Amino acid sequence: MYELRKLLDRFWVTREGDPAIYFALKRAQPEYRRFVSEALGWSLIINESVVKLEKAPPRAMPWMGIAAFNAPLDYCLFCAVLLWLADLDDGEQFLLSALTESVEAYLAEIRPVDWTRFTDRKALVRVLRYAEQVELLRAYDGDKEGFAGNRLQEVLYETTGLSRSFPMHFGRDILHCRTVEDFEALAREGEPADRGWQRRKRVYQHLALCPALYWSEEDRSDYDYVKNQHHGISANMENYLGGELHLHKNGAFLVFGEGESCGMAFPGSRVMSDAVLLLCTQLREMVREGVYPRGSDDRVTLSRPQFRQELLRCRDRYAAGLGQELRKLSPDRFCEAITTYMADWMLLEDRGETIRLCPAVGKWCGEFPAAWIAKQGGQNEPLANE
Repeated sequence: MYELRKLLDRFWVTREGDPAIYFALKRAQPEYRRFVSEALGWSLIINESVVKLEKAPPRAMPWMGIAAFNAPLDYCLFCAVLLWLADLDDGEQFLLSALTESVEAYLAEIRPVDWTRFTDRKALVRVLRYAEQVELLRAYDGDKEGFAGNRLQEVLYETTGLSRSFPMHFGRDILHCRTVEDFEALAREGEPADRGWQRRKRVYQHLALCPALYWSEEDRSDYDYVKNQHHGISANMENYLGGELHLHKNGAFLVFGEGESCGMAFPGSRVMSDAVLLLCTQLREMVREGVYPRGSDDRVTLSRPQFRQELLRCRDRYAAGLGQELRKLSPDRFCEAITTYMADWMLLEDRGETIRLCPAVGKWCGEFPAAWIAKQGGQNEPLANE
């Protein structure tokens, strides 16, 4: 039951890496294939090596990138590595030096690399580490991290043959695409003229991939669809993912029971989640007291100094429970970390001079037990930190 959740949790499931889940997904695919195609509008790839759900989002968001990558160079290098691996036979072995020569040639006219620069070598180490993590290749001999410090470091690798299944198949020419917006427009091309189909797919994709589905007073088509089809959407999400649909005036959320999750989860087990939940409670109290006015769309706009003040007040108020990692951050770094985390989880919109709080701030709240609060003046053990 809920096998489809495994495909939302991971990029793919390989037969060699996790045979039990791989065969469970293959056996159950008749049960969820229609939902994937008709509701989500995604492609399901099943072959002798891998089961993959091509999870194209309705629109790109910053948190959808590869977490292990730090810069655009990492993505350029990764594409070059994929090109290199695609030309090799399954199980073929190769040396790192041969790979670096080809990568340099591939990127010569796009984004030249110089292996005498530490930053370029370190980026390739990150890329190869990720490629091994997703089972595109295996390291057989040599220091995999050594290339960052020594460009003459050799490593013996072997390809798994999965690289051909890694890129998304668009089914049409993408050479004209230059921006994220070009790819988003491409996803809408060739669809039925019926706007209802596009709207249904957009709603289901948002609920399956994103922390929240918001709408505005100006564009309430998604709200109309969710409101009118609430029971059907709720039943589908329960049947295929096990989540419960929560519908509010300005947003919808797919919520899982205690101990259950699908993909990345908020709130999670990290102390960062605890800090954000405490901050949400504090902000909700301030809104209720009228300190910060709430708009008709349930969003609240604060100046950046106001938001910083709330962040630091929350840290001072609950310092003993936030763990050493957050406590040792400077005020600027603490504010930056929390702001980025909340933006990634669609709890706020960072608009430069202002911070716009989203409706989810009023939904996800937390507090310490009364016993903990009573011990504030004593010797308190901080929460476990990851």
